[in-house]
Amino acid sequence: MAIDNRTVPYSENWRGNSSFDKDLQVNAYLPLGFDGQNLVRQGADDQQVKLVESGSYIYTCLAGVGTAEATAKWKVFRVDATGNLMYADANSNYDNIATDPTVLSYSYS
Repeated sequence: MAIDNRTVPYSENWRGNSSFDKDLQVNAYLPLGFDGQNLVRQGADDQQVKLVESGSYIYTCLAGVGTAEATAKWKVFRVDATGNLMYADANSNYDNIATDPTVLSYSYS
């Protein structure tokens, strides 16, 4: 049977972004994403997190590691006691500051 070498099912980047999990015996893939500053592998260590609890809200601020709180490169959202999530500026963009997330404007995206 001839092999068609003209078709590449996965890009070189996709294959290079994988590893083999010896415990589970499977290939593992870590997705790429934008952390507010750079294109990075999206894992637990790729973003810094700031949590603020105020009243009935928990505010979550996410940004690339090393981002200053006063830099407008944070994704900020809040969750109320019933689980409703609202984003700062009504979007999930990394375009907010995290110095005091309680003073930002929130609405559903």
